[in-house]
Amino acid sequence: MRPGRRLKAGAALLLGLSAFRAPAADAPPLPPLLAEIDHIVRTEFWDPNLSGADWKGAVRRAASELAAAGGAPARDAAYDRLLATLGDSHTFRLPEAMPERLATAGVRIGREGDGYAVKGVLPGHAAERAGMRVGDRVLAVGGRRYGSGPVNFRDLFFVFEGKAGTDVAVTWKPGGASEEKTSLLRREPEEPGDTLVWKSARVIARGGKKYGYLRLWGMSAETALAAVDLLLDREESSRAKPDLADWASIEGVLLDVRANSGGYDPNILTTFLRGQWSAGDYEVVTREGRHLWPPEYRPLPVALLVNSGTASAGEALALKFRAHAIGPIVGETTAGMLSGGAAADRLSDGSTLFISRRAIRDRDGKSYEGRGVDPDVAVPDRPPAAAGQEDAIVEAGIRALAEKTPSP
Repeated sequence: MRPGRRLKAGAALLLGLSAFRAPAADAPPLPPLLAEIDHIVRTEFWDPNLSGADWKGAVRRAASELAAAGGAPARDAAYDRLLATLGDSHTFRLPEAMPERLATAGVRIGREGDGYAVKGVLPGHAAERAGMRVGDRVLAVGGRRYGSGPVNFRDLFFVFEGKAGTDVAVTWKPGGASEEKTSLLRREPEEPGDTLVWKSARVIARGGKKYGYLRLWGMSAETALAAVDLLLDREESSRAKPDLADWASIEGVLLDVRANSGGYDPNILTTFLRGQWSAGDYEVVTREGRHLWPPEYRPLPVALLVNSGTASAGEALALKFRAHAIGPIVGETTAGMLSGGAAADRLSDGSTLFISRRAIRDRDGKSYEGRGVDPDVAVPDRPPAAAGQEDAIVEAGIRALAEKTPSP
């Protein structure tokens, strides 16, 4: 899901509303904002048949609901019901304008059983300070209860994002606790995606072998390129940070996209991990002599770690792992929000409409929207079971890599 957006001038849209939709002579004109949304959906949604939805009927119902609405929450709910008829995770409305730069409460969620649970906690943010951990039950966000019903990408991800300095109330139940609690989480600027990748990088030693670990949090091309930088010249990377001294000797890679909301091009990573990039394009000269650059990438066994909070481009990355047999997918079934690309339109009232303009199918024509990508090795996402251990999915990923690397 790319955060960049194409904004439209509200005044220009309003001037052209009469051309958007000509209502029948005996039908009252649509409210301006509804007519605006109606036009955008009809002309820009990826499927010209609107996924078989009775869109015309849904628009009529929305008009009646809006006429009877007693305030902004009721009007917002009417627009939500309208857009939900398309059954598309990336088509929704934000009641406010998108800030130039998103800030985050630092928590990522996903489906678990008949509800939702914490699936990722961003280091250094409000959720971590509140004590949230993977597996904690999420009961409500911003006053809205989260139960067995599905949510869209807005309510999975954007509900925790917004303008820096604003707050979001999360009602949650710590794992094993009987009483729920409500925490007011402050949204704070997030570090760049490449910085987060470098901070996550570490070496895990197990059974006489060393494995590299990288976690992708951010929503940018730099996020994927940071992983490339770390793996392309492992000797150089081992000198970049004191705790990466053994990076040059890793025998496999754990690429962690649990609770990753996408926003980057997965082609960058998958092309590189397959060893398809050229090497030796030119010479560099150092004290040690002359050598061709970039160095030839020596592919390593890779395991992709996912959970039910892995969405959008994170799920596309999983499909690429499977299509090209790059390595095992380990963890939970992903979120089922595999959009091919969503655009954001600034509406005339200042709100934001996200709409999917492309859909993704695998090479057999199968859609993963609403169902998710199943892992090769299914493991519930849980914190470490004992001291000295990693999270359950990381442990399973290590075992999967151990089967693909020779014994020392």
